[in-house]
Parts: sequence; C-alpha cells; structure tokens
Amino acid sequence: MKNQNDILETKCWLYKIVTDPYQIFAESFTHAGVAHFRHVIKKLLYYAEADKLYQEKPPCDVLLYMKIIRSQIRSAYILKEKKSPIVVPEEGTVQKKYYCSHYQPLDEWSEFPRFLSRKEFCKPYLVFKQFFKYRPLKKWVEDIEEITDCALSRFRGELHPDMLNIYTHLAKLVESAHLINVREVTHVGGHLKNRFSA
Repeated sequence: MKNQNDILETKCWLYKIVTDPYQIFAESFTHAGVAHFRHVIKKLLYYAEADKLYQEKPPCDVLLYMKIIRSQIRSAYILKEKKSPIVVPEEGTVQKKYYCSHYQPLDEWSEFPRFLSRKEFCKPYLVFKQFFKYRPLKKWVEDIEEITDCALSRFRGELHPDMLNIYTHLAKLVESAHLINVREVTHVGGHLKNRFSA
C-alpha cells in the first residue's frame, strides 16, 4: 500500500520519506553521476525496443535507477515554475563551478551536459517546464514503468515511436537536476557535501 505522504516516491529506494525535491536531486547523485544516468536511460530505451533482454546490469540495479529517475521526475514537477536564484552568465558554460559536483570522483567531461542548450544550461528550470509540456506527469510515470518492463522482459508494450524524443527529454531532465544540485544544494541529508562522517 502506497504511503500518501510519500509524494516523491522515495521510500522504495531511500528507505525513508523525503519531501524536499532538492534533497531528491542530492540523494540521486550520491548513487550515481549524471553520465551514468544518461547511459542507463539510453540502454533501457534501446532494449525496450530491441528483441532481446537488458543484461548489462542485474535487474535490481535497473529497477533502483528507474525508481530514482521517477523521483527526479516528480521533483521536477514540483519545481517546474521556479526560477534559479543563481545567475549564470553565458560565458559561464565553461566554468566548472557551474557543472562539476566537487563531491564525486568524476572527470569534468563526464559531468558536462550533452543535451542542454546554452540557455537551458544557464536556466535549468526551463527544462522542467518543457518536460511537462511534452508529456504530463502521469504519462511520464507510466512510460518509465513500461520502458523498464519491456527492457527486462520479452513483453513488448505499446511504446512510442518517438523514443529519441523521450531519451532527449529524460537526459535533459537528469542534466538539469544535476546542475541545480551542483549550484543550489549544499548538503545531503543534513551533512555538508563531501563531509560525511564515518
């Protein structure tokens, strides 16, 4: 039975209810970097359409990442009308302080957004608005579940022919969540980033 207070659906992967969308982004990127999320989305969409099963990772890992992405989608829905308090100048796109996380051992190239326009890089909340203009929240959640089911089984659902658009929108969402996390979130679960106690 679903907990009515778990609006961002976090208990299934964080084992606790978190209602702050910024903390969802922070927790997401402690699990994996933005490059890894892009890779998982790309592979899942491929296998959802291919006549073979996704076998690159154990199914439980795939389900975990898709639950995290689903929580990111729900968080983006809450923030879709927000504007960034941080002004990023157009020439700031090459300054790593605007896109590097500082608390993960990833290289700068892996963290650099691949799908965002310069305008979206400077104003990542714009992506959330476009994301839900393309498809409503309920449809995104249904699609994520169907894509996962199709990739992990021989079942072929009624997936959309515009898989490239779906991939682009999901990649942009993850990249925007990453940028907001880098620029605006200073802690994860009450601990300053990169200062977790042992």
